[in-house]
Amino acid sequence: MNDTEINQQITQMVQFIHQEASEKAQEITLKAKEEFEIEKLRMVELEKQKIRQQYEVKEKQVEVKKRIEQSNTVRLGRLESLKKRDEKMQEVLAAAAAKLPGMTVATSYPALLESLILEALKTLAEAKVSIKGVSGQAAAVQKQIEPAKAKFKEWAAKTKGAAFADSIVVTFDPTPLQHGIGGVEVTGFGGKISLVNTLQSRLMLAYETRLPQLRAALFKD
Repeated sequence: MNDTEINQQITQMVQFIHQEASEKAQEITLKAKEEFEIEKLRMVELEKQKIRQQYEVKEKQVEVKKRIEQSNTVRLGRLESLKKRDEKMQEVLAAAAAKLPGMTVATSYPALLESLILEALKTLAEAKVSIKGVSGQAAAVQKQIEPAKAKFKEWAAKTKGAAFADSIVVTFDPTPLQHGIGGVEVTGFGGKISLVNTLQSRLMLAYETRLPQLRAALFKD
């Protein structure tokens, strides 16, 4: 083999190597591009997922905030409604309380006072008691003690026995009640237990025990 043939073979080998290198480089470049595109798609998808998750979190936060605001609006509305109802009921109570002084000067008051005394005596169910009235009503209270005591003795004889009824002692305490309109305070058991039975206490008892009926009458819902 002469020099020319050797040079041709060398040239062919170099060309083959260059071609192989070029093809390998193209293959590497193409693979790198594919991997880059895959990685880019993966990164884009990850970012999309993050964005979706962030959006979902924000959407939930907005929904929760909206529900809280709606709940607060409803709650405030209910509170306002309850406040207005309470104000209306307090107006009714105040109107009823304003009529109490007139009851103490009515012709029916002596009978009412006697019934208040008798009710307190029966409730306390004690043989030795003292009774005091509100300021300015000492005479009226003293006058009604005797008939109330007589009825209390009749009741005691039937429910507690004759011995208890015979031991009943009812005294008048001239010290007036500091507060109240009409009615009395009965004290027994050695001064340990007192029962207030004034017009005001009866009004409050009626008000508290009849709240459902009062609400039904005032508010049609």
